[in-house]
Amino acid sequence: MNSSSPGSAPMEPDRVKKIWVAMSTPFQANFFAPIIDQLKGEFEFLITAREHDNITRILDAKGISYLKVGKHGGKDLGNKLEAYAETIKLMLPIVKEEKPDLLLTERWPEAVRVAFGLNIPSWTIFYDEREQHVNQLVFPLASRVYVPRFYDFQELYSSGVTDPDKVAWFNGFHTGYLKGSVPEAENPYAKLGINSPVVFVRPEPEFASFFPTHEPILEKAVEKIVKKDIASVAVLPRTESQHRKYSKMGVTMLESSMVESPVAHADIALGAAETMLMEAFILGKPAVSAIYWEASKPVSELHRYIPHSTEPSKIAGYVEEYLDPDNKKAFSEKVSLLVKNMDNPAELMMNDIRKLNSPKRVEASFKRRSRFEIHLDIIQAASLRPLRPTQIMKEANISYNELKGIIEVLEARNLLRVEMNISGKYYQSTLEGLKLLDDYRSLRGRLFRDY
Repeated sequence: MNSSSPGSAPMEPDRVKKIWVAMSTPFQANFFAPIIDQLKGEFEFLITAREHDNITRILDAKGISYLKVGKHGGKDLGNKLEAYAETIKLMLPIVKEEKPDLLLTERWPEAVRVAFGLNIPSWTIFYDEREQHVNQLVFPLASRVYVPRFYDFQELYSSGVTDPDKVAWFNGFHTGYLKGSVPEAENPYAKLGINSPVVFVRPEPEFASFFPTHEPILEKAVEKIVKKDIASVAVLPRTESQHRKYSKMGVTMLESSMVESPVAHADIALGAAETMLMEAFILGKPAVSAIYWEASKPVSELHRYIPHSTEPSKIAGYVEEYLDPDNKKAFSEKVSLLVKNMDNPAELMMNDIRKLNSPKRVEASFKRRSRFEIHLDIIQAASLRPLRPTQIMKEANISYNELKGIIEVLEARNLLRVEMNISGKYYQSTLEGLKLLDDYRSLRGRLFRDY
């Protein structure tokens, strides 16, 4: 283990034998499960999890062995502080004895603090700028931070990411770990006798620090859907109070111990759960957002692609539209093209871990790009969100003079579209542009799959 200077994040190890994975939310249980599964033959693992929102049930269902450490402190700040101190007290002797070389976590402050104190590098994930108090406890001590590209460094800086060299950028959402996954488990809805089409509902995260006063928007929308009798509705509650509310509506109540995301087998995802909506998007499932509080940057990006409302009648209407097979197919086809331009952050993390054990010098390639490749790089750069010309220049590594002429050609051929706002011109790839990228990847894959 390399030593680090006092006050700085631990340096990354020369070699990794044992990996510590610390999970404090259901998302982490699902995100890290494929990493553990694929790397278990190459590395030893120490896995710790706290009891919160049925995380341990998810791990049990996936057959992952873990040590239960700590609990959620709830909404009260005093209870949070007490839970924080107790968790560190329980975690410290375990980690001291196990001596892991690397910590993987999303942003569990107690785990990152223990790792820092024991000079263990920690790799973390940034995806919510609203929780600055948690972010500032985690990211100054982290050795590496995986961050979606739609953030800029100034936004990261205010959340405690002060060193650009720590950042590992990726395209898309943190739920990209589901990219390319195919449901393997038995359809839980069929097992429960729930008829298709199924609308899967996940309510609000009532313990989140950014959560405001509860509003019954989602409940009213669900009541309208049930009253119309247009689909089966299955609800996965977070709390006992949510369980009581939805149980009275004649819907099916789900358990959190399902092996994979219940979104995978549903026809439509509906709710006020940010991560669940992003999971549905990555899986190509029609999703409808009922989020009524200040949206995070990832949610704002997601709302570019899925319908969003705070009016129950409109929400129910969007669900009904997606029950039409043609609308559902059109949504899935478009989303599939977008997701192909996103990264799988779990896969990136696995590759980076393997690189630590088998470092290979990557020689810079100065091969001149063809004009065709430059056009594709520009379409790729603007594939996920509108970009200013200066942003495209940086992403596609092209000069302004070259870009100006090419953008005009791509726009004329309906491969890029322009948007005007108070800040100037923004460009984004059209559906035709995304199809061209997909055709190119398919052709390249067929010709060079063995290279």
